[in-house]
Amino acid sequence: MLEKEYGIEKAEYRRGLEQTMLIFEGETAYIEDYQMKMLEENHIKGFLDVRGRGQDGTSLYEYDITGKRSIKSIYEERKITIREMKKFTKKVLALLREASRYLLDADRIVLDPEFIFYENGEYAFCYYPLGGWDVWKAFHKLTEHFVQWTDYQDDNSVKCAFLLHKETMRENYSLRKILKKLEEDEEEKKTAILQHTEQEPAEYSYDTKEHDWITSQEMGSSILRETDNMWNPVKNFLKRHKKPVWKAWDGIYIDEEEL
Repeated sequence: MLEKEYGIEKAEYRRGLEQTMLIFEGETAYIEDYQMKMLEENHIKGFLDVRGRGQDGTSLYEYDITGKRSIKSIYEERKITIREMKKFTKKVLALLREASRYLLDADRIVLDPEFIFYENGEYAFCYYPLGGWDVWKAFHKLTEHFVQWTDYQDDNSVKCAFLLHKETMRENYSLRKILKKLEEDEEEKKTAILQHTEQEPAEYSYDTKEHDWITSQEMGSSILRETDNMWNPVKNFLKRHKKPVWKAWDGIYIDEEEL
């Protein structure tokens, strides 16, 4: 079971009418150390509220997950996007800073997707005091799920998932630098798209002045043709009755049928 990797002997859910609890059981006796006091007395952003107690020589840690869903159940139903992967990575980075601020050991943050919860745009994580693993290796293992959950029709999301997985394989990797690289890649893509758009040939420009001139010429030719058609009978009549001398008009006879 995956929880064994985090030192969790057993994980179970307890659902009531108004509240749902996730319970981790450890095999050692419960000790109220400074970590639990920090978690119980402070509402630390990003961490689930937790309550610890002992029972029959074991330790129980109860987390309130009312109204929340695990990211495993969410992304097994639908695909994860580049936007969500970046948001999640930023959240983990912020969580590590909060842990340092409250003197909490980051290697006790559970990064199993079954125990990372989401509600109203926010991720919430379990802090398990009995744990003791390498949080950086745990995050890398989590990116394997990103690769599985990615929509392979979405090139940007695929590239992001593989970049996260590849970069977190490096020794002493930095989440801050990985996020910076993701942002730079996105800016380069936006710039390339903008430059491509600016280089595209302009659409054909319709010269209305030229069109108006051509139209006027065509209309003029049409008027001339109509005028010629109207006066052709008169011209033909005059040609038939023309005298050799233009000034001698006497004697011209006009048949009424010709008019």
